[in-house]
Amino acid sequence: MFTRTGDDGNTNLINKRVGKDSPLVNLLGDIDELNSFIGLALTKIKWEDMKNDLIRIQNELFMLGEEAIQNSGKITEENIKWLENRIIEYRKETGPVKLFVIPGGSEEASYLHILRSVARRVERNAVKYSRELNFNKWIIVYLNRLSSLLFVMAIAANKRNGISERIYDIGKYF
Repeated sequence: MFTRTGDDGNTNLINKRVGKDSPLVNLLGDIDELNSFIGLALTKIKWEDMKNDLIRIQNELFMLGEEAIQNSGKITEENIKWLENRIIEYRKETGPVKLFVIPGGSEEASYLHILRSVARRVERNAVKYSRELNFNKWIIVYLNRLSSLLFVMAIAANKRNGISERIYDIGKYF
């Protein structure tokens, strides 16, 4: 599909025209990349609870984009509470988690670690773009909680597959 309306380096965002290099378009691109990686991960995740969580997150990422464009009020504290509740549920399954988990283990966990690292980058960029854009504070909070949820989901995926986490011990090498 093509419209030729973006050939001048600008694009339409709901009700305004902006440069494709604007902070807002960059943020939307980052969110889209994360959403695409979630779609890829969904092809590998075999547990219904994780699939359902990721599908909900995909929809909420579209809402996050709307929020960034027009302060729609669609991302609220309720979205954050849902993420926090899901983190708590997975933590019940995983038990205490040591910091400096080396990403990897099962295929599912590896995909979830990639999602986590991409979500962290989106969060960092959202903080950077927030200096120029006036958007809802819940966007950054949502992205922060999302990366925490993806981390604990990765730990749960390894546990469900019977794979022990590899932990990096500061100051010690092989």
